[in-house]
Amino acid sequence: MPRGTFTRPGASRDKQPTFKTTHPMLDAQIDNRARITRLPGPVVALTEPLADLLHRTAGSSQRTILVVPEHSAVTPAFDRFTDATGTIVLIQEDTTYRELRSGRLIPHLSQTLEVLDQPQLKISPRHMVQRDVRPNLIFSISAYHPARRTTRIGSVVELVTEHLLPDAELSWGGYEPAGAFWDRDALTGFCRAHMPTVHLVLAGHGYNGTLTGTLTVSRTDNGLEEYVELNLAGATPPTAYRDRAMALFRALSTEAKPQFALAMRTYARADTSLPVTMRRPPTPLAVLIGAPGIRQLGVDAARVASAHGGETTGYGRRRGLLVPLESNINADWQPLLDLVRALDGDAGNVSRALGAGDGKSATRGSAAPRP
Repeated sequence: MPRGTFTRPGASRDKQPTFKTTHPMLDAQIDNRARITRLPGPVVALTEPLADLLHRTAGSSQRTILVVPEHSAVTPAFDRFTDATGTIVLIQEDTTYRELRSGRLIPHLSQTLEVLDQPQLKISPRHMVQRDVRPNLIFSISAYHPARRTTRIGSVVELVTEHLLPDAELSWGGYEPAGAFWDRDALTGFCRAHMPTVHLVLAGHGYNGTLTGTLTVSRTDNGLEEYVELNLAGATPPTAYRDRAMALFRALSTEAKPQFALAMRTYARADTSLPVTMRRPPTPLAVLIGAPGIRQLGVDAARVASAHGGETTGYGRRRGLLVPLESNINADWQPLLDLVRALDGDAGNVSRALGAGDGKSATRGSAAPRP
């Protein structure tokens, strides 16, 4: 086999990255410790071969290293699933590299694992460069459905689209670009055939904006969980983000069975892709805890709403909690942290509701989507 092009000068032969052809996406490897794949720009997406690679290598003792160009961007789906699978993403800077999220400088590719294990953190100056970004609106929503043959997946995605991007044409798929026309029956059939957990990508384009995101459907003790992360650009003025999020969550609480929902303002490109330099921290805008979440937390929704400037949703035993979070300070997480402390109580309510430590919580993004 030919030698790799990532050889560190003076390294012993067993430390030199070598070519590996067990998967068409693999370019080289570092011993038996890591696989290396180079991806082209300008936008790095969760393509079909990459989704297959991440799926096949998930849980392996070997790490997966993806190298992307410096002047590029990554899609939200790529960002979510590489993070969830523990994939290392490096940005190439001429002859050196940096880690995507931390900006940690890595002098040589063959030293990646050693450098990432070091307690000292040396940041690449290029990581601090701010790219051309604009405000985007992000939603994370978890809703439950009964595990019945008549259940149809996709209601949460449709609800968000109807409220914020009503003229959008939706599509879905197991990888990017999402090439299947929106059809909830086909979507439900695909999810049913690939249980217990299915990961999908979403896309929507309208006259006023763009939507991208991911959908994870999981079988849980409480039924089927539909977990959605959606990124919207251009759909609504940034000054109206919180009010639009509150209106959406009110509708969600009456038309669906949400466990929780969180809206945040963040910064990305006009097509919702993310820069490979330092990112601005997001700003929480509103949070909804539906009736299932309130029951698991064991709190009085009306009392918490009164203490945090929020409101209750639903009626009777299906009482939820909706709280606005935005202050006059960017990236202000204090209102959300105060709310979590109030919900947590002395008995660890939040950890219990999330299933921490009992093995019952649904794993989101534990493996890449299958085509």
